[in-house]
This record gives sequence, structure tokens and C-alpha cells, in this order.
Amino acid sequence: MPQRAKADEEVTLKLALKTELNECMVVKAYLISNRKISGSFNYKYTRCLCKDSPLTFYWDFETNRTTTIGIVVDITKDTGICPDDLAVTPNTANRYHTIRTLQIDQ
Repeated sequence: MPQRAKADEEVTLKLALKTELNECMVVKAYLISNRKISGSFNYKYTRCLCKDSPLTFYWDFETNRTTTIGIVVDITKDTGICPDDLAVTPNTANRYHTIRTLQIDQ
């Protein structure tokens, strides 16, 4: 995600995930914000993440004000996502997040 954009300019946020675990896991990736943003910003992706299959997610959105965006990845127990439902979940640390600010130039 760029750090700056112009008002109402489309911005692409790209999230790349990989794991070093030998087992697969179900991950749910989504965005949160301090401002209401419509469109694909609200998409939640749920996929199977395996050591030999890294994932990349994209969100395209527009905003007209400086916005704080949280990028969140949850490791879940959802079934029907990984082949044969073979997926692990950690005992702790099943949510990862980072906060970024998108500065909007008027």
C-alpha cells in the first residue's frame, strides 16, 4: 500500500502471506479502518496457507481523507477450506495485525 495518495484515487493494498510450518492452516485476511470505505476494502478472504503455496491478497479502494488501516490475519478452525480438512491452529497467537496510515493529498 502506498503511504500517500490523492483524494478519490484508487489505491491497491497487497498482502503476501507465507508460512514455514510443514502443516497447512486456514487463514482469514481482512482490513479495518477508522473511516467507512466501500468496495473491495470490505472483502474478507479465507484460504488455505501451506508452506509450498504462499498467498497474495489484493484490495482496491478509494478514499478522500487520511485513513488509518488495520491489516488483520486470523488463523481459524474453518472446515472445507484445506484439502481433507488437514489444517493446524496454534494454541496461542492466532491473530496477526499491522496498522498503516494512508495520507491523502487534497
